[in-house]
Amino acid sequence: MNLNKKILAAAIVGGLFTTAAQAQVVISATSPTPVLFASELVIPTGGLVLTNAANALDLRSALLYSFSQGEVRHARIECSSNIRFVTGSAVTVPNAAVGAINGIGTNAIHFSITANTASTGPFPVATDLLTVTGNRNVTNTAGGSCTYSLYDQPSQAANGGTDGRIATVTGAYIAFATTFTRTVTPNNLVANVEASPTFSRFVSAPPTNSIAVGSLGMVNFALRTTPSTPRLASGVNATLADILGGTSHHIVTGDFSAAADADGTFTSTAALDRVFFSAATDCSAVTTPANVITATTARFNTGAVAFNHTLCYAPRLGVAIPVSTYSHTFNAVAANATVAPASLGPAALGEITRSGTSLQAPLVQTPTGFISRIVLTNTGTIARPATWNFRPATGGSASEANTTYTGATTGTLNVPANGSIVVSLVDVLGTAATTFGGTPPRGVFTVDVAGPTGQIQGLYQIVNPANGAISNHVMVRPGSN
Repeated sequence: MNLNKKILAAAIVGGLFTTAAQAQVVISATSPTPVLFASELVIPTGGLVLTNAANALDLRSALLYSFSQGEVRHARIECSSNIRFVTGSAVTVPNAAVGAINGIGTNAIHFSITANTASTGPFPVATDLLTVTGNRNVTNTAGGSCTYSLYDQPSQAANGGTDGRIATVTGAYIAFATTFTRTVTPNNLVANVEASPTFSRFVSAPPTNSIAVGSLGMVNFALRTTPSTPRLASGVNATLADILGGTSHHIVTGDFSAAADADGTFTSTAALDRVFFSAATDCSAVTTPANVITATTARFNTGAVAFNHTLCYAPRLGVAIPVSTYSHTFNAVAANATVAPASLGPAALGEITRSGTSLQAPLVQTPTGFISRIVLTNTGTIARPATWNFRPATGGSASEANTTYTGATTGTLNVPANGSIVVSLVDVLGTAATTFGGTPPRGVFTVDVAGPTGQIQGLYQIVNPANGAISNHVMVRPGSN
């Protein structure tokens, strides 16, 4: 080959381009666009034949060399080891005759190219495209690239490598991707300490601007369209129904205890409507209610349906909304034996926090002869209302069972500005004789204050008046220790 032809071949490699709109894959393009298949396809032993529907699998490359009259060169097309050329593959080159194709059934083929023998031409030029038609066989879903090379001698084309190589180029050819995609956009909610009862309503905020219902985020579950929709082995574009069976479903995990009915169950229509997907970003309509709810999960049996909806939560009126984080999972079930879709998740949705200040003494008790008390301090300039709750402990020895507690479990307080309040636990919980049939009360004591957390502090103190011994425990802030 003369020097001018070598220079031209090198220049062509960098100058070719393609677009995603063309039907065939041009591996010599600056940015080849591989043909996309569904990664969910099951690959049997011996490989899976991909049908060249609408010529999408046609493999093309610029010759990168301009032929003279009757000139003979030898081409090699070598793909990744998992991509094979099958019977029925054919090669065409403009203004040239192509010899027998060697290597069918493997990942590399080679053949001769003989330029037009007519003296008047036309002859193949460097920008002309060689095309390999036919189906392909793949042994896995790793995808891969292919390399076109042009050689002087047939033995060089058969062996590959650099000896006698005139021009070469490599480009992406086949790719695999999941047929469905999921995007989750979290949104956080705040349970309002100033609601009545405390934390039973949300702080009104976009996008719902409601105290009764809040958005935990957006879930966009869709058929992949970028860079294109993946194909089935038949060559046609896949649909969600081709991949996903009717029992495929979405699971949202978090604390949904506030969605229960008064009897603690979640089976009524009203309960199921309290956790729902809405096509309206402000949750003003129940588009898809949960099919099943437990205290920690909500399940949506949507099958192969795409949606871009808001996940909405409307706790039952009068029930305190717990602090919780939420996540989304998609459990994929195959539509048939030819596909094996993978589930998605978990992905973080929003979370629920609480306004004001929450303080907790994990274990308080009122033993005989001791002073047991809670001290709340407010360094702010505004008096703050507070609500306390007591939950008796269970378990331990028979004498500590605490199963017969009959005292108060909740009450209200007012923490003065620039001051403190001392709460005697005997006064609010009672004594062993009055509330536990002989066993001193013990359990967890919580206080929710409608004030900034930086201004409110809490202390649990127990004192032995007989010897003056004092035990102080700073009340913890749930989630911070």
